[in-house]
Amino acid sequence: MIPQDKRMSKAEPPPPLKEAPRFESLKKAFGSGELRYLAQASTIGFTFVVAIIMGLAFGWWLDKKINSSPWGILGGLTIGIAAGFKNLFTFSTRMEGLDKKKDD
Repeated sequence: MIPQDKRMSKAEPPPPLKEAPRFESLKKAFGSGELRYLAQASTIGFTFVVAIIMGLAFGWWLDKKINSSPWGILGGLTIGIAAGFKNLFTFSTRMEGLDKKKDD
């Protein structure tokens, strides 16, 4: 077995933290604004699904609470889908507004 000091002496130490790359290539490729748009756009699918699941959960809870078997789930599903599309519409109009500001 090799002693630990001999193994460590051959390896070079890592560069200091301030010299490590800090996403410079991503900033050059996307620019600071485009990277923010990309991050916001990546959350749309998640928020759409979460809105539907929350609507279904509320409908299921309402069905169990007042014993109205299919109507609570159907109403919750409808509300969840409507909320998901509302979030999608709000996001698209916000991105359109930011895109127009960028063009000006």
